Amino acid sequence: MSSPLDVWYCEQRVGEIRATNGGDFSFEYHPDWLANRDAFPVSVRLPLRVAAWTGAEAAAWFGNLLPEGTAREAVCGRLGLSVGNDIDLLAAIGGECAGALRVVPKDVPRGADLEDTFEELTPRQLASLLEGGSAPLLVGGPLVRLSLAGAQNKLPVCLVGGNVALPTGSTASTHLLKLPHARFAHLPMNEAYVMGLAARIGLNVAKVEVYLGTSPPSLLVERYDRRVTEGERVARLHQEDFCQATGRPAARKYQQEGGPSLAECAELLARHTSRPLLELRRLVEWQAFNVAVGNSDGHGKNLSLLFDGVGVRLAPFYDLLSTRHYQALDRALAMAVGPRRDADTLSRQHWEAFAEDASLGRKLVRDTVRSVIERVAEAQPSWAAEFAGRHGRHPILQTLPRWIEKNVRATARRLA
Repeated sequence: MSSPLDVWYCEQRVGEIRATNGGDFSFEYHPDWLANRDAFPVSVRLPLRVAAWTGAEAAAWFGNLLPEGTAREAVCGRLGLSVGNDIDLLAAIGGECAGALRVVPKDVPRGADLEDTFEELTPRQLASLLEGGSAPLLVGGPLVRLSLAGAQNKLPVCLVGGNVALPTGSTASTHLLKLPHARFAHLPMNEAYVMGLAARIGLNVAKVEVYLGTSPPSLLVERYDRRVTEGERVARLHQEDFCQATGRPAARKYQQEGGPSLAECAELLARHTSRPLLELRRLVEWQAFNVAVGNSDGHGKNLSLLFDGVGVRLAPFYDLLSTRHYQALDRALAMAVGPRRDADTLSRQHWEAFAEDASLGRKLVRDTVRSVIERVAEAQPSWAAEFAGRHGRHPILQTLPRWIEKNVRATARRLA
């Protein structure tokens, strides 16, 4: 049976993970954490209590910290682990995850683990990442323990003198480096364009920039779950994605596969956030923007709750891109609006059906959706010109802006 793992927040032990005979694992809060007046629960699904959390609840939450798909297969192959071995994979790469928590083996020397160090990535290493799609080959060393959920090839990094570096020991990463994809051309530039458009219309999104240290370019995403303190130290902020917050494993992130629905997301925000009305409006804006730009991949792991020490709020939006730019990807929305997943036939009635399902005012939803569509239409021409000024006449600009302009006009007609 696998050895127990400790879960840490800063230098405080939060709890312990243990494998169970049934193949799952349990999570138990540490007595010192329960006695801490500032203690917070790991999840809205795992409240503070003395008894251990066992079975699917704990396994789903911690399993969601790990990579998925081919990225997971590559990491497991590199480490000599079976693809389904969550607990040993956490032991190997759980030292730097999304959010504030770190998962480390009990036998890790605490002195070495707390030392802040970096390993700068050379141009040759960056080139090798693109040649073999081998970002997972950089993980799993004695000091490099990096885990990112999701299926995309990406690395948590720090900026050192303008260059990207891997954090080692307990050093917190500050950015994500999202690498080009062999199957989907210009993916980082697609995301840079769409995320920039979202910021232009006033949505709260993670900050991104095109990274030219790889060829083709990558995308550098500033982590919203990190904060630089007065002493120039990087503090981790706690978060959980909506699969974790609803008790789903990553394999059920899509609604059609049992993942969260838009109405469930609304209920989660209404119950757990500090300013529910504001966050519910942001949720509607997020889905309306997905429809406007052709992002069909807005699933349960692409929304998160952020615990920032003041309250609980909907995290800045991330992973926004136009998936419909790629013919091989599913065109149907990951989360239905009312009963409808086909974005090309969404009407006012479908948004009103969602409003009823989510116990929201129909007028609030209608007005919010219309506002997003109008803002995208207004901002699109100037943003396309600015993007071209920054990056030249990139191939993504030959098709994506024109498609978005056409799509928002059709969407506006259906809302009339």
